Amino acid sequence: MKAIWRPSPNHSPRTQAIKYIVLHGTWMSCAQSALDRLCDPAAEVSCHYLIDEKGALYQLVKDSEAAWHAGISAWKDDVSLNQSSLGIELAHSGDVTVPYTEAQYETLIELLGVLLTAHRIAPTHVLAHSDIAPDRKNDPGPQFDWNKLYSAKVAQPLSLQPRLSYEDLKHLGYVGSKQVVEKAYKLRLGVASL
Repeated sequence: MKAIWRPSPNHSPRTQAIKYIVLHGTWMSCAQSALDRLCDPAAEVSCHYLIDEKGALYQLVKDSEAAWHAGISAWKDDVSLNQSSLGIELAHSGDVTVPYTEAQYETLIELLGVLLTAHRIAPTHVLAHSDIAPDRKNDPGPQFDWNKLYSAKVAQPLSLQPRLSYEDLKHLGYVGSKQVVEKAYKLRLGVASL
């Protein structure tokens, strides 16, 4: 799979094995604006890959380095997931009425297939930014169609149950208060309420 190399200076040495892939929405007007920000040293943010609206794939940070995409984050017993994950940004305005493009899903599914195999990552470890930082992030948002990834077997549902107790949600991996964890799970399901 060929990616356009657009190096970002915003990364650090990786100190842990890769075990997660975190999906993001850029919440910016266009892919070019996102690329500019992700490559700006002053922004102190980056990702490994970005997929633009037409499905073009950019690589900004080598997989062997830790990109700065997860921020304050936790899943199960892991914290600061920059060190143990790869970050994939999907160009999107953040408007919940606007779906991601089919071209983005096609590229994402192919990329996930490559990365899951190359790094021996379980499909259950493909997560949303809102899963790992539920108190402060909502991307890739309710407009992201996880079922496309499930059908392609490059991700798996966190649970087959639409309603879970707070204890069950914590057992899945969520970390945070009941309110923020339930909100994050709703985003993952793509529903407004449970």
